[in-house]
Amino acid sequence: MTIGIVLEETMSGWIRLDAEPVEQPFAFTIRAFTPRVFSLSTPRAFRGVVRVAGQEVPTRGVLTIRLGGPHYELDFEHPTWGALHAEGEKRYSAHPARLAASLVTCPLTICRNGEPVGRAEVAYRDSMLAFPFRALKLVAEEDAFGRFAEPPPEVASERRG
Repeated sequence: MTIGIVLEETMSGWIRLDAEPVEQPFAFTIRAFTPRVFSLSTPRAFRGVVRVAGQEVPTRGVLTIRLGGPHYELDFEHPTWGALHAEGEKRYSAHPARLAASLVTCPLTICRNGEPVGRAEVAYRDSMLAFPFRALKLVAEEDAFGRFAEPPPEVASERRG
């Protein structure tokens, strides 16, 4: 049994596609896992959900923790907008007036078929002091994605049947 570290977090804010006139509420909850506990910069595959204007859809992607701030890549299928890719990173600032915001805020570029089609901005809104206690856990690999895990093949086929 392999043990690894899970990072689970929710970020929320707004999204606006270039073709849309207004910003829409946007949030995601992800659960990222790696068995490489002591390798901070290891890319962590994640699963989760994206919420856009009240609609919730599954997402998958990669979270890479970098010295200057974490990098997020999310892929999801919106019922109206189609397949989208969101990518961006927090960029930590040493400037005292911008430090707190830079620790929690993440601008994202929204792409469709590799072309930018919009922007989003999300932020971590829970307590930064409680983050290590709420968001990080040691788990067995088979429990890595928790509620976002895919059902076993026999359960998935029963749902389709």
